[in-house]
Amino acid sequence: MTGVPFLVMRGVLAGAAAAAAIGCSTAPGTEGEPGRPSGAIHGVGEGDSAALGAASAALSSDGAVCVTIQRGTLGTVRDATLWQNAPGWNDSASPNLSTGWAAGAGRRRSVVYFGLSPVPVGATVLSASLVFHQTYAVESSAVSVHRVTVPWDERTVTWWSIGDSGFEGQSAATLAAEAGVGARATDVSALVQSWALGTARNDGVLLDEDRAHTTYLRSSEIGSAQERPRLDVCYVTCSDGVMNGLEVGLDCGGPRCAPCAAASSAAASSSTGASSAADDEPCADGAALPPDPLPPARLSQTGLYADITTRSRAARTREFRPAYELWSDGAAKRRFVYLPPCSTVDTSDMDHWSLPVGARFWKEFRAEGVAVETRFIHRFGPGIDDWLFAAYAWDPARNDAFLVEAGVEDARGTAHDIPRTADCWECHGKLPERVLGFSALQLSHDGPGETMASLSDAGWLTVPRRGGVRPPGDARAAAALGYLHANCGNCHNSTGVATLRTRLLAANTTVESTDTYTTGVGVTPSFWEPGALYRITPGDPESSAVVRRMEHRGSRTQMPPIASDAADAAGLAAVRSWIEGLGPPPEAGSGGGSAGGAAGGASVGASSTSASSGSGTSGSDGSGSDGSGSVGSGAGSDGSGSACAGVPRLKLTQVAAGLATPVFLASPPGDRSRMFVLEKDGVVRLIKDGVLRSTPFLELRGGTSCPPSPPASANPLVCAPSPTAEGGLLGMAFHPGYAENGRFWLFYTAAPRGNVTIAEFRRSASNPDVADTSAGSVPVRTLLDARHGGWNHVGGTLAFGPDGYLYASVGDSAVTPYSASPAKDLSSPLGKILRIDVDSGLGPPGNLSGAGVNPLVWDYGLRNPWRISFDRSTGDLYIADVGQNAWEELDIEPARTGRRNYGWPAMEGDHCVAAGCSRVGVAPAVEHGHSSGEGGSITGGYVYRGSAIPCLRGRYVYGDYGTHRFWTLRWDGSRVRDHVEITADLESRLPAASFGEDAAGELYVVMLTGEVFRVDPR
Repeated sequence: MTGVPFLVMRGVLAGAAAAAAIGCSTAPGTEGEPGRPSGAIHGVGEGDSAALGAASAALSSDGAVCVTIQRGTLGTVRDATLWQNAPGWNDSASPNLSTGWAAGAGRRRSVVYFGLSPVPVGATVLSASLVFHQTYAVESSAVSVHRVTVPWDERTVTWWSIGDSGFEGQSAATLAAEAGVGARATDVSALVQSWALGTARNDGVLLDEDRAHTTYLRSSEIGSAQERPRLDVCYVTCSDGVMNGLEVGLDCGGPRCAPCAAASSAAASSSTGASSAADDEPCADGAALPPDPLPPARLSQTGLYADITTRSRAARTREFRPAYELWSDGAAKRRFVYLPPCSTVDTSDMDHWSLPVGARFWKEFRAEGVAVETRFIHRFGPGIDDWLFAAYAWDPARNDAFLVEAGVEDARGTAHDIPRTADCWECHGKLPERVLGFSALQLSHDGPGETMASLSDAGWLTVPRRGGVRPPGDARAAAALGYLHANCGNCHNSTGVATLRTRLLAANTTVESTDTYTTGVGVTPSFWEPGALYRITPGDPESSAVVRRMEHRGSRTQMPPIASDAADAAGLAAVRSWIEGLGPPPEAGSGGGSAGGAAGGASVGASSTSASSGSGTSGSDGSGSDGSGSVGSGAGSDGSGSACAGVPRLKLTQVAAGLATPVFLASPPGDRSRMFVLEKDGVVRLIKDGVLRSTPFLELRGGTSCPPSPPASANPLVCAPSPTAEGGLLGMAFHPGYAENGRFWLFYTAAPRGNVTIAEFRRSASNPDVADTSAGSVPVRTLLDARHGGWNHVGGTLAFGPDGYLYASVGDSAVTPYSASPAKDLSSPLGKILRIDVDSGLGPPGNLSGAGVNPLVWDYGLRNPWRISFDRSTGDLYIADVGQNAWEELDIEPARTGRRNYGWPAMEGDHCVAAGCSRVGVAPAVEHGHSSGEGGSITGGYVYRGSAIPCLRGRYVYGDYGTHRFWTLRWDGSRVRDHVEITADLESRLPAASFGEDAAGELYVVMLTGEVFRVDPR
């Protein structure tokens, strides 16, 4: 029935002027809307959204919008008759609904459902009438109307499925006893109001009658529209034609609009930021919440409602709607914003708005017709992390919603899950504005709620832009690009996920200029995806990784990776349609994303060849492939003077499995029986004599939230903001004299706020297989406690250098915009290599120095140096720095040099981040481009100094977590030689989170999937 119009008469409201005084809508078109004069009749298709339908409906003469919900005209209607003597059968195709009793049929009841999509969520219902057409009645009988309490489908509903407990025993209304043929109506205003507010679930009504009587009412299947069941609803709204009429304390309809104005004139004038000062409103925020990162216990305490029992919203709260909805498994949502008096939104950067301190946002969720949760965001301070996130679960029995930090599954009996508070940062933590859906692009529409035009006119924006920001391209491209921006761009952007980037920018004027196009179309996926040719394959949605991940559910490879159990059919259709119409990119024939593509490959100072293909290009030293799959490296490659015929054939041998997200492996000096594996959530596991022990060496699990809620161990030191954040327990180093003193250090993000922490611990004096957890030993001492957050760009390696000092690699915390990265700030420990005297806790001589310089800083200009290592023979330092958008880099620092700038954020690899920059910093020894399919997220390794593989000795082995590829190279002290890919030999498609060394110098690969492998000769 999509496209069948319904007609609404536009009545002119006598009190419109009074309504305008407080912003009480006279509805679009009654005044000020071009092309739609008062009193006009126009149609709105049933396929239009409820918001559009409500916004297009006019105010009637009493100030209300009236709609009729009826099959074939507006809304969804379902009905069926249930038979007691045939409890597994229903009559859903009959022209009549039956109640009462009939010979042979027994007792009968009927169920009817009216979808309320034409009535705005939260509207104030003035009246609601349920109307049926009676065709026959035995005598004069009354039919009772009961609220159904279980979901049902008209094709399968039965007497048995409803039973006697599937509806409320007390009737909500009664169809009065009438004889003859004609309309029978009853008032159901209270029931419909509860549905509109979400305090009761809308599963329709059940019609019941005393068994001594029989009544026939026309069903929705009847051909005559005049005889079909209908629900007539009149409601009032305020401000934008969609919102609750009680939001300013009184119904804003008809004669009651004037007192509403008197009560709330200040509210209207203060609804903007800048203009409020002009109206002599005090700038002190009387409704301000305390600058406290602890959320209120009840939703009613957050400032959204003046009276939560009536859902009347507080002054200065305004509703907004994004142009491109964020998928929430079909849940209906409303969003509200509060800005403090005299405040404005800094829109000088149209791509990243800065919200004022005190700003608050709410998002209400309705699932399956029921109000299930409201999420709350509050900016309580000026810092980039001074944001509070909370979720509140609705409890209609107590007429409020209550804080649920641990989340709720199947809230109020629906399929909707309320997330844990810690999970909010998963989506909100990767952009500086922290708020989704309230942006220049998302508010650039002509629908209801606040828009770029209304915010610009009201003075809320420091840089007004009435015309807004629209996606480039035709309608098909705009729909797909807008959808990907809204649903993926909060993570897939230049400061978050560094592979496919889907965030649109104000400067994008063509489809080809968007990041979605340049990082997606014709580009090989950085993360392997079965059946996918490119991230976006022109003309072929089914071989596009983005489509495959959007439709997939059940693992972290789905998009979005969290908070969704069902694929978005409409979103998929939009993206598929756009991809189907795409032509090949300019250089599609050469791959653009193939491993052999010219642009974006490896390297600076080295070119990568294959150790197994026999067809690689020559290395930078001029030596080429010998045609047998190995690269000649000259004599003496094992360090002893004997000749090795290129890179030896290698394999991976599994030594442990069943670990929980392992991220690092290390061994104490000289101890060839023990290896220690770090599990990201805070457990140090012991592999002794080749066997993974069940008893942890040390357990510091706090939980996947910061602060931990609830703590997950007796010593909850470690926390990560979410299961997928980069924080956790990441690094471990043993004192050179560990065998005697038992001292070791751990690198982790610490409770309660995710600060980057380096702390000292001790081995147990009585048992070398466990750590000392006695009082005062957890930890013994903290060397670094730096504010970070634990989300992204944490770094995480600890290693003792040949000088006896402890080195630590620390990420820059993903500060946005990245031009503001602390990597270049010498007073900050973030984005640095630190060098620490573990005995004094100070920076030793030789570190960077000067006014304001952090005394621990050794190197700077690093983005996310995830893994670093020293060549235990030469002392050279290898730094693998994870790239941003285009380049993964490996820096090799000759022993005892240091004090280097590696270029970030001005440089990414050997390339300027911004056009026209002045090149700064030390160029990398090797880089891998994303566009070539080589680079995704580099994982640094080690120079092999073991004895099991003589011809690998002296070669650095490393990989890429994103592309699952591996390489080896030789550093001669000034340049890279024999840079060879060994992916085919190792035969692994698992994500290498880290490499490790045992005490003998043998190499290991740690897979995030739970396995540890040793690198062995074939």
